[in-house]
Amino acid sequence: MNHFLKIFLFTLIAVIIKTNEASRCGCKNLRHCYGEMLHTLLDRDEAACVEDAAIGASTVTIFLKAIREYCGDVMNVISEHMTYEGRHLYEVVLTKDRPPSDKPEDQQPKPTIIIEAGQQGGTESVGLALYIIEQLVACEDYEPMLQYVTWVILPCTNPDGQEYSRYSQVSWKKNLRPSDDQLSYGVDITRNFDVQWGSCPKVESGFSTIYPGVSPASENETVFIKSVIAKHKKEAKIYVSLKRDGHSIHYPFGYTRNAPPNPSLLQRVAGDIAMRVNQRTGGVHLFMNTSVFDYEGKPHCGHSVDYAYESGIPLSYEMRVFLGSDNKIMSKFQSLPRGYDNSLRNGYFSGIREMYNVLTNEKKYGRITK
Repeated sequence: MNHFLKIFLFTLIAVIIKTNEASRCGCKNLRHCYGEMLHTLLDRDEAACVEDAAIGASTVTIFLKAIREYCGDVMNVISEHMTYEGRHLYEVVLTKDRPPSDKPEDQQPKPTIIIEAGQQGGTESVGLALYIIEQLVACEDYEPMLQYVTWVILPCTNPDGQEYSRYSQVSWKKNLRPSDDQLSYGVDITRNFDVQWGSCPKVESGFSTIYPGVSPASENETVFIKSVIAKHKKEAKIYVSLKRDGHSIHYPFGYTRNAPPNPSLLQRVAGDIAMRVNQRTGGVHLFMNTSVFDYEGKPHCGHSVDYAYESGIPLSYEMRVFLGSDNKIMSKFQSLPRGYDNSLRNGYFSGIREMYNVLTNEKKYGRITK
C-alpha cells in the first residue's frame, strides 16, 4: 500500500474515532433517546456535548428543553419560579424505576440527592451541573444511579448574576434585584437564607459584595431553593451547593466554628469524596475538605448548607469547583497540564458518583438517616 495512502487512512480512522467519542459525550453506551436527540437536533458546527458548549442562560434553557423532549422517561423539568429579570429557575428531577426483580414489598422509598449550582453567578459550576445531568441521562452506564437514587438538580440558581457577569466582564456574585432606594442592586444569595441570618456583623450597604438583603429569604432565588428543599427533604439524604472559585468540599457550619451533631459522618463522607476527586485529577492541586467556617476563616451567616442541614438533610455540603482565582495564582508559578479542565470535570463527577455510593453501600456507610 502506498505510504501516503496509509497516512491518509490512519488519519481518517483517527478522525472517525474522535468524532464517535465526541458524539457519545464520554459514554461507553449512549442511551437511545439521547443519540436520537443529537442526530435530530445537532447542527454541523454545534458542540455535541454540553461540556464543549459556551454556558449561558439560553444554553441551560435549550439543553433542558431538548432532553425533556427526547428523554422524558427519565427526567422532568419544573420551572415555576423566576428571577427579578424574568429568567426561569429550573428544577430537574432525574429518576427511573428499580428493576422488577429488586422490588420487595417493604422496600423503602428511594433516597434523594439535591444538587444546586450557581448561587454566586459565573459559568463554571453551572456547566458542571449540566454535565452531571448529561452524564446521568446520556450514559446507560449510569443506569443504576437513576434506579436507586432520585436526583434533583437546580442547574442555575442565579441566572441574572451569571448573565451580568458574562456580558459586563465583571466578576459579579450577587443577583440583580434593585434596592428599594434604586441606588444599588444585588443581594448575596449565599447569605440570604433564614438560618442565623442576623448573627454576623450587620452589612447595610447595598453596594457591598456580601450584602445579605433586607431580611432572610428576601430573594426569589432563595425562595426557590428553599421550596425545593422543603419539597424533597423527607427523602433527601445529601445536599450539595456547587460554587465557583475553588477546589474543595465544605460541611456545616458557616456561622460558627462549633461542629454539628454528626461531625464524624460528615467529615468521613467529605474525605471519601475528596479522595475520589484527587484520584481522577492527578493531584496537581489537592481537593481539600473542611468546614465552611474554617474555609472562609470567619463566620458566614445565612448559608444554604447550614439551612439544608438544619432542615434535616444529614449530609449537606458546599463544593467549590474549577479553581477560579486559585488557578490564576497557580499559573504564575507553574503551567497547568493541557486538558486540566477535563480532568477536573471528571474528578468532580467521580465525587458525585461517590455520593451515590454513600447512599447505596450500607455495608460501608450504614443506612443514612436524619
